[in-house]
Amino acid sequence: MWHERDPTPFVTDTIRDIIVLQTVGLAADMSGVTLRTRDESLPLAGVIRRSISRVVRACVLGGLVAGAAVAVPTTTVQAEPAGDDTVIAFLARGVGFGHGRGMSQWGAYGRAQDGQSWQQILDHYYGGTTMDTRTGDIRVRLTGWDGQNTFGVISTSAKARWSGGGVTSAAKYRSLYAVERPNQSNRFDIYGVTSGRSCPGDASMVVPKTVLQQGSTGQAVRDLQTLLYHFGFDPMGVDGQFGPRTRAAVVAFQRDEGLSPDDGIWNSNDWNAAEARLQSMGGIDFGSPIATNITGPITFSTSVPDATLSPGDVLGACEPDGSITHYRGELEFHHTGEGNRIVNELDTELYLRGVVPKEVSASWPANSLRAQAVAARSYGLSQNRYSYASTCDTSACQVYFGGATRGSAASTALSSVEHVLTNAAIDHTAGRVRVWSGTNNIVSTEFSASNGPRTAGGAFPAVDDPFDDVAPNPLHRWTRIIDADSIMSRYGLASADAVRTVNDPGEPYDGIWDNRVTLGNGNYRSAWGFRGDYNLPSPGFELVPITRAMTNAADFAFIGDSIGTGMANGSSSEFRVLTDGVFDAAMYSSVSGRTTAQGVAIAENVPMGTDLVVVELGYNDSPSAMPDRIDAMMTALDARDVGLVVWPNLSTRRVGYDYKSVNDALNAARSDWPNLVVADWNAASSHAGAHRWFQSDGVHLTTTGEAEFSWFLRERIFQLLLDGYTPPRRLGARQVLEVPVLGVGGVPESGVSGVALNVTSVLPSAAGHLTVWPCGSSRPETSSVNFVVGGVSPNAVVVPVDATGKVCVWTFAETDVLVDVSAWFGDSASMAAASERLIDTRHGVGTPAVRLPARQVLEVPVLGVGGVPESGVSGVALNVTSVLPSAAGHLTVWPCGSSRPETSSVNFVVGGVSPNAVVVPVDATGKVCVWTFAETDVLVDVSAWFGDSASMAAASERLVDTRHGIGPQPTG
Repeated sequence: MWHERDPTPFVTDTIRDIIVLQTVGLAADMSGVTLRTRDESLPLAGVIRRSISRVVRACVLGGLVAGAAVAVPTTTVQAEPAGDDTVIAFLARGVGFGHGRGMSQWGAYGRAQDGQSWQQILDHYYGGTTMDTRTGDIRVRLTGWDGQNTFGVISTSAKARWSGGGVTSAAKYRSLYAVERPNQSNRFDIYGVTSGRSCPGDASMVVPKTVLQQGSTGQAVRDLQTLLYHFGFDPMGVDGQFGPRTRAAVVAFQRDEGLSPDDGIWNSNDWNAAEARLQSMGGIDFGSPIATNITGPITFSTSVPDATLSPGDVLGACEPDGSITHYRGELEFHHTGEGNRIVNELDTELYLRGVVPKEVSASWPANSLRAQAVAARSYGLSQNRYSYASTCDTSACQVYFGGATRGSAASTALSSVEHVLTNAAIDHTAGRVRVWSGTNNIVSTEFSASNGPRTAGGAFPAVDDPFDDVAPNPLHRWTRIIDADSIMSRYGLASADAVRTVNDPGEPYDGIWDNRVTLGNGNYRSAWGFRGDYNLPSPGFELVPITRAMTNAADFAFIGDSIGTGMANGSSSEFRVLTDGVFDAAMYSSVSGRTTAQGVAIAENVPMGTDLVVVELGYNDSPSAMPDRIDAMMTALDARDVGLVVWPNLSTRRVGYDYKSVNDALNAARSDWPNLVVADWNAASSHAGAHRWFQSDGVHLTTTGEAEFSWFLRERIFQLLLDGYTPPRRLGARQVLEVPVLGVGGVPESGVSGVALNVTSVLPSAAGHLTVWPCGSSRPETSSVNFVVGGVSPNAVVVPVDATGKVCVWTFAETDVLVDVSAWFGDSASMAAASERLIDTRHGVGTPAVRLPARQVLEVPVLGVGGVPESGVSGVALNVTSVLPSAAGHLTVWPCGSSRPETSSVNFVVGGVSPNAVVVPVDATGKVCVWTFAETDVLVDVSAWFGDSASMAAASERLVDTRHGIGPQPTG
């Protein structure tokens, strides 16, 4: 059964004997031995590692282990690969988008959907404030004109006027502009015309007279892009790059002019038509100034009732690029010590018409729009930022886009900023603002797009925000992967091992918003600074360090489609960052649109003897063709002597596509290909919060999704590299597992009357239950764990142990099963009731009101509380609950005086509420410890205690995990 496909036949009979010994765990360590072949010097451990892979596969496929559980030894990919505690990356897990203070716009959306009024929404976010009424004007700095020495306006009604230096003109102008006199600060000349709309630079508009097409670059392209925008055909930027959007704008111009061909190539027909259009629009010669040496500021206004006119008929400001933005109210040209500034003064209610539709969508529920109107009104009126204006028009203050825009002064095409629905919300709440209770001072009502599960606090009390978790909100929770090398380079560090998020004593904020980044060298980076450095959505994040854990552990290859191009192509991709230095050699190949059939050609070129290959394919295949294509892929990889193949299954979120059949084909193929591992990405990404991992098509990944998928793959691969691989074997309906419990995990081999287990059903095929009982007796007609289809259902079970030394587990429906032992009881028992809530992280019971961060420990005193004596206690019965965890995971509970076991006490899914009963011994510390895999709130209630006579002691071991082949075989 020996197969040797390597180019150099170097395995002798002696080495073959060593391999056999190594397979059964009897050979000495060969890591320092090198084998000399004809062509090269090879580490003998690597030779053995690859050869064992072939021996095992040959034996498995040849039927030499028939009737036994198929198990690929850990040496398939190298037993106990070398460790490395170096931090190579960080998971940045964060919440929200923005600063997290005050109102969440997505939270308001969710609350309005739930039926809350706009007053209730505001009351929730702005604690300590009440409603009042304010009216008046607001002054807005229009930042797009900062530093300009010329400013012009147009009027569609020929009723614009100017004033300055104590002089006010008649309202008769169609176009006006002011220019600051050279070397004379705050002295202006005024130009105006009474017919024709034009901006100061229109007469100098350049028509490029050279052939331009997609791929062209340079100043001529810039001139063309400026001209097209001036005509109302937006090329989406003036960057000198003739790309698809510029071509689309040229095509639109050609069709509007009736030119043929309308091929998007700029030629003589086009530039002649452009010159004619420009002349008809009038590059107006303003002639001599109508006033000179006027002292500023210069104010432009109209005599028309701008409160009632349509947004395109009020005063239009000439943008530096020649386009027009219409503003209600007056426009002032100021000379300041910081440079020239343009200020728009207008009634606050009119100002809000240009704010609210830019802060939120007009399609949102009416009460969310009303809440936004009040918050925007209060925020704008509370500002006092400059000597010449109270606020500005960017997100640094509050976004304000005026009333409407048009491509040029003479353009008839208009795009309205204002919207009838947001105008109605403004009118409905007219004048309403928030003021501080007791002082009536107007409140700076901060708001941001999303706050995550809880607001940041600060000026307003921090509050829980479950309504922020609405389906359209893409950033309620988010994940990013940051390369440790980037951090070291940016901050001048020799190592990132000590980089962490820590509490910032200078910040008054709440929970995850109250962090800064320690660099480990005595220096810190604020959360805001770090957010800006790495373009994170918010400063509300924590950094989870990722260590290399293994070095040069295996040869690796990745064959993927468009999903792989995003997360595994390129040295800075998420998966590559998370596996920096892990693989001995690696090959990556991902192409958008690749089918499995096309991937076979790549598989045929995977380096010989590659230890582990990830195949990320299937989305572009016909489901009916998948069985044959999977076989073709596995055959090609087998011919390359590949050890293990990890094939993540497909997310079935996408509507109208039969990805389930693809997944079924993968599962069926495992029986034919024992070295095929199906990584259950579909299950890992099926919880409610994972919708943020996917783009709208339900397949391709967001940035958060790429990070989460990369992390998922790394964890699955590491499990295989560190622990070896045994095929999964779900417990079939009405089958029994006989689980030995004596002499394992700290349970003695005798003198045991019972054990405390945590038993979990994972993804059952139908609703039903598990029954657990001592194997020497008949199965009782009771349930130990009740489960629903597709769920994860744990329960604590205390079960006697009889002469068989085993406990039995029976299931009503097919399911994966986990069995963890947590404690054992001697021959006698004494138990009494207790009752008290020991921990509630939501409300600060027994601990500060802070969620338990990922991978952190909470120490819980259990003696002398709730009826539990201060001494003479061997253990306690607790009910432990995870509330709204940030990701799927588990809690582990154990006596604090011992090491944390690698078992679960409470399994949870993201955003759920997951309770479980836990029986845990009490040691000399008098405390039990709670550890969490993911950030969560935690409740701990004590319900009973066991006396010393119970002879109770801790135990710790996973006895069964059918997902990974751990534990005994089921019986019928």
